[in-house]
Amino acid sequence: MLLVEDDHDVAQTIRRYIERVGMKTSWASNGAEALQMKESFRPDIVLVDLELPDVDGVKLISWLASRRDCGIIVVSGRGEDVDRVVGIELGADDYVTKPVPMRELVARIRAVHRRAGRNGGEAANVPAPPEPGQVVLGVVRVDLRRRTVTAQRANGLADESIHLTAAEFVALEALIEAAPQPVSRERICRLALRRPFHAEDRGVDQLILNLRRKLFDDETAHSVIVSVRGAGYSVVTDKELFVVRS
Repeated sequence: MLLVEDDHDVAQTIRRYIERVGMKTSWASNGAEALQMKESFRPDIVLVDLELPDVDGVKLISWLASRRDCGIIVVSGRGEDVDRVVGIELGADDYVTKPVPMRELVARIRAVHRRAGRNGGEAANVPAPPEPGQVVLGVVRVDLRRRTVTAQRANGLADESIHLTAAEFVALEALIEAAPQPVSRERICRLALRRPFHAEDRGVDQLILNLRRKLFDDETAHSVIVSVRGAGYSVVTDKELFVVRS
Protein backbone atom coordinates (compact mmCIF):
# COMPACT_ATOMS: atom_id res chain seq x y z
CA MET A 1 0.00 0.00 0.00
CA LEU A 2 1.20 3.53 -0.78
CA LEU A 3 0.33 6.55 1.36
CA VAL A 4 0.75 9.94 -0.35
CA GLU A 5 0.70 12.65 2.35
CA ASP A 6 2.88 15.75 2.77
CA ASP A 7 2.25 16.21 6.51
CA HIS A 8 4.84 14.07 8.34
CA ASP A 9 2.88 13.73 11.59
CA VAL A 10 -0.36 12.80 9.84
CA ALA A 11 1.46 10.33 7.61
CA GLN A 12 3.19 8.59 10.52
CA THR A 13 -0.04 8.37 12.51
CA ILE A 14 -1.87 6.75 9.59
CA ARG A 15 1.05 4.51 8.72
CA ARG A 16 1.56 3.21 12.26
CA TYR A 17 -2.12 2.38 12.63
CA ILE A 18 -2.39 0.67 9.26
CA GLU A 19 0.75 -1.38 9.87
CA ARG A 20 -0.60 -2.49 13.24
CA VAL A 21 -3.37 -4.35 11.40
CA GLY A 22 -0.85 -6.03 9.14
CA MET A 23 -0.86 -3.85 6.03
CA LYS A 24 2.61 -3.13 4.71
CA THR A 25 2.75 0.58 3.88
CA SER A 26 5.19 2.89 2.10
CA TRP A 27 5.02 6.67 2.34
CA ALA A 28 5.52 9.36 -0.29
CA SER A 29 5.59 12.99 0.87
CA ASN A 30 4.87 14.52 -2.54
CA GLY A 31 3.60 13.72 -6.01
CA ALA A 32 7.03 13.11 -7.56
CA GLU A 33 7.89 10.52 -4.92
CA ALA A 34 4.48 8.94 -5.36
CA LEU A 35 4.97 8.49 -9.11
CA GLN A 36 8.39 6.94 -8.61
CA MET A 37 7.26 4.60 -5.83
CA LYS A 38 4.13 3.61 -7.72
CA GLU A 39 6.26 2.35 -10.59
CA SER A 40 8.91 0.71 -8.43
CA PHE A 41 6.79 -1.60 -6.26
CA ARG A 42 3.25 -1.49 -7.73
CA PRO A 43 1.04 -0.98 -4.65
CA ASP A 44 -2.42 -2.51 -4.63
CA ILE A 45 -4.06 0.48 -2.94
CA VAL A 46 -2.99 4.14 -2.87
CA LEU A 47 -4.16 6.64 -0.25
CA VAL A 48 -3.94 10.15 -1.74
CA ASP A 49 -4.04 13.58 -0.09
CA LEU A 50 -5.50 16.23 -2.42
CA GLU A 51 -3.21 19.02 -1.22
CA LEU A 52 0.37 18.13 -2.16
CA PRO A 53 3.29 20.59 -2.36
CA ASP A 54 4.34 19.85 -5.95
CA VAL A 55 1.31 18.54 -7.83
CA ASP A 56 -2.46 18.81 -7.65
CA GLY A 57 -3.79 15.67 -5.97
CA VAL A 58 -6.64 15.63 -8.49
CA LYS A 59 -4.12 15.19 -11.33
CA LEU A 60 -2.41 12.40 -9.41
CA ILE A 61 -5.74 10.62 -8.94
CA SER A 62 -6.48 10.94 -12.65
CA TRP A 63 -3.09 9.44 -13.52
CA LEU A 64 -3.50 6.57 -11.05
CA ALA A 65 -7.00 5.83 -12.34
CA SER A 66 -5.73 5.67 -15.91
CA ARG A 67 -3.37 2.85 -14.92
CA ARG A 68 -6.27 0.68 -13.73
CA ASP A 69 -4.03 -1.45 -11.51
CA CYS A 70 -4.71 -0.17 -7.99
CA GLY A 71 -7.48 0.94 -5.68
CA ILE A 72 -7.56 4.67 -4.86
CA ILE A 73 -8.80 6.25 -1.63
CA VAL A 74 -8.72 10.03 -1.22
CA VAL A 75 -7.69 11.15 2.28
CA SER A 76 -8.18 14.91 2.49
CA GLY A 77 -8.97 17.81 4.77
CA ARG A 78 -11.18 19.22 2.04
CA GLY A 79 -14.55 17.73 2.84
CA GLU A 80 -16.73 19.69 0.44
CA ASP A 81 -19.15 17.64 -1.64
CA VAL A 82 -17.63 18.97 -4.87
CA ASP A 83 -14.24 17.54 -3.92
CA ARG A 84 -15.80 14.19 -3.12
CA VAL A 85 -17.66 14.13 -6.41
CA VAL A 86 -14.61 15.19 -8.44
CA GLY A 87 -12.46 12.56 -6.74
CA ILE A 88 -14.95 9.77 -7.43
CA GLU A 89 -15.61 10.91 -10.99
CA LEU A 90 -11.87 10.87 -11.73
CA GLY A 91 -11.65 7.25 -10.65
CA ALA A 92 -11.13 7.22 -6.89
CA ASP A 93 -12.84 4.30 -5.14
CA ASP A 94 -13.57 6.13 -1.89
CA TYR A 95 -13.08 9.41 0.00
CA VAL A 96 -12.18 9.90 3.69
CA THR A 97 -12.14 13.31 5.37
CA LYS A 98 -9.49 14.41 7.89
CA PRO A 99 -9.12 14.07 10.80
CA VAL A 100 -9.00 10.45 9.69
CA PRO A 101 -11.14 7.98 11.69
CA MET A 102 -8.62 5.13 11.73
CA ARG A 103 -10.97 2.19 12.14
CA GLU A 104 -13.21 3.53 9.42
CA LEU A 105 -10.19 3.97 7.15
CA VAL A 106 -9.16 0.34 7.66
CA ALA A 107 -12.73 -0.78 6.93
CA ARG A 108 -12.82 1.28 3.74
CA ILE A 109 -9.45 -0.13 2.62
CA ARG A 110 -10.79 -3.65 3.06
CA ALA A 111 -13.98 -2.74 1.18
CA VAL A 112 -12.00 -1.37 -1.78
CA HIS A 113 -9.91 -4.53 -1.74
CA ARG A 114 -13.02 -6.72 -1.83
CA ARG A 115 -14.55 -4.75 -4.71
CA ALA A 116 -11.30 -4.95 -6.67
CA GLY A 117 -11.23 -8.71 -6.13
CA ARG A 118 -14.77 -9.15 -7.43
CA ASN A 119 -13.94 -7.07 -10.49
CA GLY A 120 -10.95 -9.22 -11.36
CA GLY A 121 -8.31 -6.85 -9.99
CA GLU A 122 -5.06 -8.05 -8.45
CA ALA A 123 -5.29 -9.19 -4.85
CA ALA A 124 -4.30 -6.40 -2.47
CA ASN A 125 -1.68 -6.94 0.17
CA VAL A 126 -4.31 -6.85 2.92
CA PRO A 127 -4.25 -9.80 5.29
CA ALA A 128 -7.35 -11.66 6.42
CA PRO A 129 -8.73 -10.83 9.86
CA PRO A 130 -7.18 -12.84 12.70
CA GLU A 131 -8.76 -16.12 13.68
CA PRO A 132 -9.68 -16.98 17.29
CA GLY A 133 -6.54 -17.12 19.41
CA GLN A 134 -4.51 -14.99 16.99
CA VAL A 135 -3.03 -11.54 17.50
CA VAL A 136 -1.88 -9.12 14.81
CA LEU A 137 1.07 -6.84 15.58
CA GLY A 138 1.94 -4.88 12.46
CA VAL A 139 2.95 -7.42 9.81
CA VAL A 140 3.37 -10.11 12.47
CA ARG A 141 0.68 -12.64 13.37
CA VAL A 142 0.96 -14.52 16.68
CA ASP A 143 -1.07 -17.69 17.16
CA LEU A 144 -1.38 -18.20 20.91
CA ARG A 145 -3.02 -21.60 20.48
CA ARG A 146 -0.44 -23.15 18.17
CA ARG A 147 2.37 -21.03 19.66
CA THR A 148 3.55 -19.95 16.23
CA VAL A 149 4.63 -16.61 14.81
CA THR A 150 4.51 -15.60 11.13
CA ALA A 151 5.29 -12.41 9.25
CA GLN A 152 3.62 -11.19 6.09
CA ARG A 153 5.98 -10.98 3.13
CA ALA A 154 6.09 -7.68 1.25
CA ASN A 155 5.36 -9.43 -2.06
CA GLY A 156 2.12 -10.91 -0.70
CA LEU A 157 3.27 -14.53 -1.03
CA ALA A 158 3.04 -17.16 1.72
CA ASP A 159 3.79 -15.83 5.18
CA GLU A 160 7.24 -16.40 6.60
CA SER A 161 7.54 -18.46 9.79
CA ILE A 162 9.59 -16.81 12.55
CA HIS A 163 11.41 -19.00 15.05
CA LEU A 164 11.29 -17.81 18.65
CA THR A 165 12.93 -19.52 21.57
CA ALA A 166 10.65 -20.73 24.36
CA ALA A 167 11.69 -17.79 26.54
CA GLU A 168 11.09 -15.27 23.74
CA PHE A 169 7.60 -16.62 23.05
CA VAL A 170 6.68 -16.58 26.75
CA ALA A 171 7.84 -12.97 27.01
CA LEU A 172 5.83 -11.99 23.91
CA GLU A 173 2.78 -13.85 25.22
CA ALA A 174 3.02 -12.02 28.55
CA LEU A 175 3.14 -8.65 26.77
CA ILE A 176 0.14 -9.53 24.60
CA GLU A 177 -1.95 -10.81 27.50
CA ALA A 178 -1.29 -7.63 29.48
CA ALA A 179 -1.73 -5.12 26.63
CA PRO A 180 -2.10 -2.22 26.77
CA GLN A 181 -0.69 -2.32 30.32
CA PRO A 182 3.09 -2.73 30.72
CA VAL A 183 4.72 -5.86 32.11
CA SER A 184 7.51 -5.37 34.61
CA ARG A 185 11.02 -6.71 34.07
CA GLU A 186 10.56 -8.74 37.24
CA ARG A 187 7.51 -10.53 35.86
CA ILE A 188 9.07 -11.17 32.45
CA CYS A 189 12.20 -12.51 34.16
CA ARG A 190 10.17 -14.84 36.38
CA LEU A 191 7.91 -16.10 33.57
CA ALA A 192 10.32 -16.32 30.65
CA LEU A 193 13.73 -16.84 32.23
CA ARG A 194 12.43 -18.64 35.31
CA ARG A 195 14.73 -16.92 37.73
CA PRO A 196 14.58 -14.05 40.24
CA PHE A 197 15.20 -10.59 38.85
CA HIS A 198 18.11 -8.42 39.94
CA ALA A 199 18.67 -4.79 39.02
CA GLU A 200 21.91 -5.57 37.20
CA ASP A 201 20.32 -8.46 35.25
CA ARG A 202 20.18 -7.60 31.53
CA GLY A 203 18.54 -10.86 30.50
CA VAL A 204 15.07 -9.33 30.07
CA ASP A 205 16.42 -6.43 28.02
CA GLN A 206 18.20 -8.92 25.77
CA LEU A 207 14.96 -10.89 25.33
CA ILE A 208 13.12 -7.75 24.23
CA LEU A 209 15.97 -6.79 21.92
CA ASN A 210 15.81 -10.23 20.30
CA LEU A 211 12.04 -9.96 19.83
CA ARG A 212 12.32 -6.55 18.21
CA ARG A 213 15.02 -7.75 15.83
CA LYS A 214 13.20 -10.93 14.84
CA LEU A 215 9.69 -9.51 14.47
CA PHE A 216 10.00 -5.97 13.12
CA ASP A 217 12.21 -3.68 11.11
CA ASP A 218 14.17 -0.93 12.84
CA GLU A 219 11.60 1.72 11.94
CA THR A 220 8.64 0.06 13.66
CA ALA A 221 10.18 -2.13 16.40
CA HIS A 222 10.18 0.48 19.15
CA SER A 223 6.67 1.68 18.28
CA VAL A 224 5.20 -1.82 18.71
CA ILE A 225 7.23 -3.13 21.66
CA VAL A 226 7.52 -0.04 23.82
CA SER A 227 9.80 0.67 26.76
CA VAL A 228 7.78 2.18 29.62
CA ARG A 229 10.07 4.01 31.99
CA GLY A 230 9.91 2.59 35.49
CA ALA A 231 7.25 0.05 34.52
CA GLY A 232 8.85 -2.38 32.05
CA TYR A 233 7.62 -3.10 28.51
CA SER A 234 4.31 -3.13 26.66
CA VAL A 235 3.02 -3.90 23.17
CA VAL A 236 0.97 -1.33 21.31
CA THR A 237 -2.18 -3.05 20.10
CA ASP A 238 -5.91 -2.61 20.25
CA LYS A 239 -7.39 -5.69 21.88
CA GLU A 240 -10.93 -4.87 20.86
CA LEU A 241 -10.01 -4.80 17.19
CA PHE A 242 -6.95 -6.96 16.73
CA VAL A 243 -6.99 -9.67 19.40
CA VAL A 244 -9.62 -12.30 18.74
CA ARG A 245 -10.38 -14.84 21.43
CA SER A 246 -12.34 -18.06 21.14
